[in-house]
Amino acid sequence: MVNRQWVQVALLGVLLLPCVPLAAQLDSTFVETFGNFSRINGGLRYRDNSAVFSVADQEQLYFTNRSLDLRLGGRYKWLGYTFSIPVSDLGTGSDLGDAKSLGVNLQVYRDKVYGNLNVRRTTGFERDMVGEEPVFQKDIRFINALLYGFRILNSNRFSLRSSFRVRNRQLKSAGSLLVGGAVARQVLTADSLRLPLRDVGSTDINRFAQTKVGAGVGYAYTFIFGRFWFVTPLVIAGPELRFIDYDPLGSDREIERVRLSARVRSRLAFGANGHKVYASIIAAYLPSIDESDSFDTRVSETQLELVIGRRLGVDK
Repeated sequence: MVNRQWVQVALLGVLLLPCVPLAAQLDSTFVETFGNFSRINGGLRYRDNSAVFSVADQEQLYFTNRSLDLRLGGRYKWLGYTFSIPVSDLGTGSDLGDAKSLGVNLQVYRDKVYGNLNVRRTTGFERDMVGEEPVFQKDIRFINALLYGFRILNSNRFSLRSSFRVRNRQLKSAGSLLVGGAVARQVLTADSLRLPLRDVGSTDINRFAQTKVGAGVGYAYTFIFGRFWFVTPLVIAGPELRFIDYDPLGSDREIERVRLSARVRSRLAFGANGHKVYASIIAAYLPSIDESDSFDTRVSETQLELVIGRRLGVDK
């Protein structure tokens, strides 16, 4: 275990080197900047977290947790802030029980780099197994942590935060290659949870853990239509090392062999970005489809966010 941990740490350090901030000079004919102008914004964010453990289509265990939040935020000088208020009366949770979710999402948008730390702990999942009635297990706890970032190579003419943060304003269509890396940690615990196993049938566990370290190369491009409208698709893909272990009830920890797989991440933003007023819809899809010796796992997070805001103090 010690050797595996040192491998993970060393790989993380190497893969996140491309995310070290460097100075960049923006081309003002392509990107309009607003400095530290204050702004106010609000909107809605929908999140769908799911996890599937399967051996075949007829043998699978499915967990889901959904949420809808009202978000209010803004910026005053150098300080940015956002408040999320859960919306509980739109039926986004399970009909069988109440789930609880607590998380933190830190994002750094710079002209040349992007970094993201997302940690979320969810307690209580709807358990849906083929051939059985759905039940709600409040003892299931799932921690999903992801740290990733990438460098924007054409940062003088392409602004990522014009689309996904609406901090700047892209004036002409442009794109950029992206290079970066990521590390993820997923831990599922429960008092007792029965999982399907390949060639064995099933087993009861109280813990499943997976660590992933990967690198990626991608591309993002902003299409400008008219004076204000924009569409920005982003895709980044690359290899990933996975370290998996789980604890069967009453037995020693099972450690799987290290696996290598491909990983794809995608994001999309579109909307209108005016000099004073802006509105955008931002979508992120972070899938994870993994094959192991004992069973297959699929963990995914889908986010859809509506942002409407106004810049204060601009002169046009």
